[in-house]
Amino acid sequence: MRRTLLLSLALLTIATLSPAQQEKKKPEPLTASARLAAAKTAFISRAHGNPIPFDVISSALEGWGHFTLVDTPEKADVIIEITAPEDSGGVAVSSSAKPSAESGHMETSTSSSKQLSLASDVKMTVLDPRTKFPLWTATEHIRNAVKKKDRENNLVEAAQRIFYKFHDQLEPPQPK
Repeated sequence: MRRTLLLSLALLTIATLSPAQQEKKKPEPLTASARLAAAKTAFISRAHGNPIPFDVISSALEGWGHFTLVDTPEKADVIIEITAPEDSGGVAVSSSAKPSAESGHMETSTSSSKQLSLASDVKMTVLDPRTKFPLWTATEHIRNAVKKKDRENNLVEAAQRIFYKFHDQLEPPQPK
């Protein structure tokens, strides 16, 4: 009888300790900032648009060395998506042929027009590869420009500003 009582008491003690031990084993869910800080590998993706911001940010990430860049999203701790507007500025030339009102012969006419690119934004989003949950996002406005070279320079500057924001998020600058 005493042995049965001790055995029952031991089983009751184990049963009450077991759920408490299981609760301690569950890890706390990480915040977006903590998941981003813990990431070691990254996959870079150009969602759409002009390739210049993608090239600038890719080069900056490679030079930084904070992440090991991988070639597939499945191998990555984070996915870095770059979105930029299409470059639609430039000169358009069109020609048409229609009969002349005076002679009746076909005459060709040519016209050209300057298309201005309405500047938009460059966007960088860092995603969790499994849930596609955004861990960090930033947008930088691209200044307007008429010349193609100036538009390209403005894209480079916007991409650099986004990269520096991201860099400073993970490695804040030291106070002087």
